[in-house]
Amino acid sequence: MEPLKKSISFFQQTAMKQLFLTILSLFLISLCLHAQGNQDLRLAQQYYGKGEYEKASVLFKKLYEAQPNNNYYYKNYLKTLTALDNFDEAEKLVKKFMKKSKGQEASAMVDMGFIYRQQERDEEAEAQFQKALKSAPKERNGIKNLANTFNGIEEYDYAIALYEQGKKELKDPNAFSYELALAYKRKGDFPEMITAYLDYATLEPSRIQTVKNAFMPLIKDEANQDELQAQLYKRIQNEPAQTVYPEMLTWYFITQKDYESAFIQVKALDKRLDEDGSRVFNLARSATREEQFDAAIGAYEYVVSKGEDNSYFMPAKVELLKVRKRKITETPDYTAEDLDGLKSDYSDFIDIYGKSPRTASSIRELAQLNALYFHDLDTAILLLEEVLEMPAVDKAEMAHCKLDLGDYFLMDNEVWESTLLYSQVDKAFKEDILGEVARFKNAKLSYYRGDFTWSQSQLDVLKASTSELIANDALELSVFITDNLGLDTITTPMEMYARADLLKFQNRIPDALSTLDSIDRKFPGHALADDILHTRAHIKMQQRDYEAAIPYFEEILLKFSDDLLFDDSLFHLGTIYQFHVKDDEKAKAYYEQLILEQTGSLYTVEARKRFRALRGDQLE
Repeated sequence: MEPLKKSISFFQQTAMKQLFLTILSLFLISLCLHAQGNQDLRLAQQYYGKGEYEKASVLFKKLYEAQPNNNYYYKNYLKTLTALDNFDEAEKLVKKFMKKSKGQEASAMVDMGFIYRQQERDEEAEAQFQKALKSAPKERNGIKNLANTFNGIEEYDYAIALYEQGKKELKDPNAFSYELALAYKRKGDFPEMITAYLDYATLEPSRIQTVKNAFMPLIKDEANQDELQAQLYKRIQNEPAQTVYPEMLTWYFITQKDYESAFIQVKALDKRLDEDGSRVFNLARSATREEQFDAAIGAYEYVVSKGEDNSYFMPAKVELLKVRKRKITETPDYTAEDLDGLKSDYSDFIDIYGKSPRTASSIRELAQLNALYFHDLDTAILLLEEVLEMPAVDKAEMAHCKLDLGDYFLMDNEVWESTLLYSQVDKAFKEDILGEVARFKNAKLSYYRGDFTWSQSQLDVLKASTSELIANDALELSVFITDNLGLDTITTPMEMYARADLLKFQNRIPDALSTLDSIDRKFPGHALADDILHTRAHIKMQQRDYEAAIPYFEEILLKFSDDLLFDDSLFHLGTIYQFHVKDDEKAKAYYEQLILEQTGSLYTVEARKRFRALRGDQLE
């Protein structure tokens, strides 16, 4: 019995091995066939992409016959046949597919209609499309798939009809809103597209951003802008409880930088929803960033009017003063009365709410008014020293106060105090832009004092600043020092010019001009001649005597056409003529010259924008 058992066991093991080898062989064959199929598919796709339809057709036919239930192979084989105008074979393929593919009959009818359309057999094509609509699936995914077939052959009207039919089948008036919007967009029917997108936006808040993204490229067209506004206003009137529409209208106005109209919408929403003003406050901040000061002021005033119990009251009060200050000081024709009123408002605010961390930024701005516009350095310094003694002031705000205080000490000729404050900020914000600002101020202070070597070593590092403004300022001063020290072994003219620059910063204008005169007198024809003209021009602009600045800039253009200050002079002449002399034609001429001749200038982008605005172009 024992030998018999061993014999049976041997045969069982042998059979198992043979079965394993058979399965392994089948598996390897399957892998080879799959690999061959993938290779054929890639090659077919390459041929089709190159327009070699005959070669592509042979391969897609092979793939389709190997896997007749593969819809992708079927569709691509059909595409190659129609591309080759082999319509008889295409019809046979569709009829064969229609017979054996249950549930795909409607899609096959669309394919047949497409074949007829390609042959300009339009009546037969329409008949097939209509049959497809009647045979369309009743469930959502099936409707989408069939509609995609219509979209794929650019029969958008039928896709739209199918979506509308699907709404009724599903008894859902908002079904397929997104798909309808895309179909109308492809068709070029923008009014209906806007309607469908707005329907889609109401379904849930998360979809609003999708709709905004879709509208963004379309609202560059004025006709679409008008249509969007008209539909939104109509919906706001007919559905006052729906907040999506005023939100969308607010967004539209912001894209057009029409913050006054946006404010009307957010204010209405705030009142309707009994909100805390946060929506209006955020709009005001956006308006400020875009220098839309009137809209920002109106918005902040609205938030303030909600009362002191509102959590946004104090931030709005602080920001309101800040925006009013910017509006006045950044407007070229402000008056002494404007400054007096602003200073009084700041003082009243601080008197009422006290000197504390929450009013620290307003105290700093009042100090700026005193130092820069009323030339009262003692008061400005005293105000900032009080802030520095306060506990719990925000670290960044404290740094800003120290930087400003350093400037005012420098203006008061207290150089040691200035460099001490700048260094404190540098140390506290080593890896921050505030630290880079402090380092630049220290580097410039060294330049003022005639220590050009140390100044330039710092500027060379700052040229790599993450702040474009600091990097550009550092580069400009570094190049200036290099150019003027490299041309002359005598440093006296450069030291005198740096001293004049400091006197200008200190608002000691007569002394600054006297020093510049001394350079011209002692070193006639020196390489600094263009820089002296440039400084004189900027002194006149600082004094708001804009027309007196023009001859200095024009002399730079006339005598120093290859100089680094050429583009700066062109830009400032354009600015003076546009905003101060009110001569748009001359402004355009200077901007155009800058655009055409100074392509690498930092002013080119802004000059082009201003030129286009003056020309009346529709800006994005």
